[in-house]
Amino acid sequence: MKKTTTPGVVWDLEQILPIKDFDALYSEVDALLPQYTAWLKKFSPDMPTSVLQDYYTWHNEVEEKFHRLDNRVGLWETVDSKSAQATALSGRVQDLALRRGELLRPLVMWFKGIEMDGIPTLDDENARRLFSAVDGMGFKLATIRQTASYALSLSEEDIVSHKDATGAIPLLDLREMIANDFRYELKLHGKTEKYSTDSELTQHIYSADPERRTAAVQALFVPYKANREKLFRIYQSIVKDWSYESKLRGYASPISMRNTANTVPDSAISVLMQVCEEERTIFQDYFRWKADKLGMKKLRRDDIYAPLKESKQKFTYEECIDIVLKSYDDFSPSFGEKARQIVESSHIHSHPSTVKRSGAFCAYVAPNVTPYILLNFSGRGRDISTIAHELGHGIHGLYTTHLPIGSAHANLPLAETASTFGEMLLFDALLEKITDPDEREALLSEKMADSYATICRQNYFVKFEIAAHEAIPNGASVDDLEQMWIDGLRDQFGDAVEVDDVFRNEWARIPHIVASPFYCYAYNFGELLSLSLYSKYKQEGKSFIPKIEKILAAGGSEDPQIVLQAVGVDMNSAEFWRGGFTLIREWMTQLKKTS
Repeated sequence: MKKTTTPGVVWDLEQILPIKDFDALYSEVDALLPQYTAWLKKFSPDMPTSVLQDYYTWHNEVEEKFHRLDNRVGLWETVDSKSAQATALSGRVQDLALRRGELLRPLVMWFKGIEMDGIPTLDDENARRLFSAVDGMGFKLATIRQTASYALSLSEEDIVSHKDATGAIPLLDLREMIANDFRYELKLHGKTEKYSTDSELTQHIYSADPERRTAAVQALFVPYKANREKLFRIYQSIVKDWSYESKLRGYASPISMRNTANTVPDSAISVLMQVCEEERTIFQDYFRWKADKLGMKKLRRDDIYAPLKESKQKFTYEECIDIVLKSYDDFSPSFGEKARQIVESSHIHSHPSTVKRSGAFCAYVAPNVTPYILLNFSGRGRDISTIAHELGHGIHGLYTTHLPIGSAHANLPLAETASTFGEMLLFDALLEKITDPDEREALLSEKMADSYATICRQNYFVKFEIAAHEAIPNGASVDDLEQMWIDGLRDQFGDAVEVDDVFRNEWARIPHIVASPFYCYAYNFGELLSLSLYSKYKQEGKSFIPKIEKILAAGGSEDPQIVLQAVGVDMNSAEFWRGGFTLIREWMTQLKKTS
């Protein structure tokens, strides 16, 4: 078995909350929660604005304490799924979250203007007066009120909350436990290489050896195929639950429930997805070019991330960090300082292990806590982009520390802005230094492949979800689901790429579609938005920096449509989304010139 100990750096979760203080803080929060009922009794439509301001001062303090408990345990579980103590504490936090939700829910219902026995209903005029008086929360509160038509009764909302805690959340935990136990055997030339993590195996998908790429793909899907029925039953339950609740609440469609939570109109996401589908031809064009470059008649799905030439270069974690920090420093001292703050605070967990979840993310705890970043560093060149992406998220979070905890996190349309913008800064910095034509071509090709993965691939994830959320409640089987998946793959690649049937099981490997239905359009939204903003930066130079800083500093405190309109962006415009492909076409033009 390959070595699976965790080298590199590990994060210091004691900065969130010393584990010895967990019980004391838990008891403190538990004792504070009943005060929500006392606050509600103080509320009336004509109350002075100072009452609501005082409430939010108190509420934000409680929320920070709760988020410290939640993240201390949640991040611990992320890097040690076998820890019995972390699992036990996580269960306690879930119980606390249920009580918190039950006691907080009546106040939220009051903000929405829903009638409740014995409590004067909040009218629109007084709602505007009160909400505008709470710094940083006006938009959030107004958004809550606008969703009143989707609310259930108080008792029904309690049932939904308990149902999620005892049904959906354990199912997601079970899925992660199943996936964490997967072991992989790469068979090549009569030899077997064993891997204990997804991250260790998938680095071979980027190999210059086509046989090794295919062997890695075959190995990757063996455990997913063996567990397809289990994973389908989990996904089936999540989909049915989501679809039923969306109908119960009166949403136009399952994806509409996500769009409303993200404060984006259905029309904007529909336009985004349609444009991305139409523009898939630019990536098909790239794959044809790449096949010719690799001396192949047609790429196989196994080959889309193949390097143009074999590279033996391995990067150390420290080297990658230095490269990324310099790209942020060169753009803006403020960006560089914020990125360095995360690195120097011991808030990064860098390397994979057998008890650690795969992938990468950035976690926000509270406005006065430096964000935490999870990586699964393997030393590949692509890891540099991952670091830039996640540090971009962290920078975004540090721009919102002036906001209350309830509005600090950006709404989804803006959540991927800094991360993908950071990737562009890194890419341009690397490209500018390259003088060798072959190396320049290789980097451009890699960027095209990354853009495919972020734009076209994610778009088809969501297309699959839309179809799955329609088909599964109507009795679709795992065979039906796999056929839908493979049909989607063949549609996005057209005649440019050959797709083997082994990819039928790929849907089961995508955690987002299970844990956060319809989340994935955040990536194509964010990539195209950032490409547009980056083009503006290239045109305007350093004078553009205050504009993007203003976007980031808004967090979730303002309507994203208004925030973007201030820099000339209309998310409902098909022409805007098509404009995001301008840079991609320029990269493709440069690649063709090298041939």
